[in-house]
Amino acid sequence: MLFRSAEVVSVLMLVVGLIIAKHLPLLSSLPLSQITGIVCFTFAIYLSLRIYNAELKKIRAEE
Repeated sequence: MLFRSAEVVSVLMLVVGLIIAKHLPLLSSLPLSQITGIVCFTFAIYLSLRIYNAELKKIRAEE
């Protein structure tokens, strides 16, 4: 499997937590929308690199 479900669940919980925290008056001054975007983009890069490494291993195994 290219990704572990625990990794996806942990990132999704972090994103949901950041979205909920964005609506709290105590934390409204923090740039939580930007942080959420950075977390999502970073995780997308991480998953794409895992897929790339898996495909690279397949290609090298065929040679």
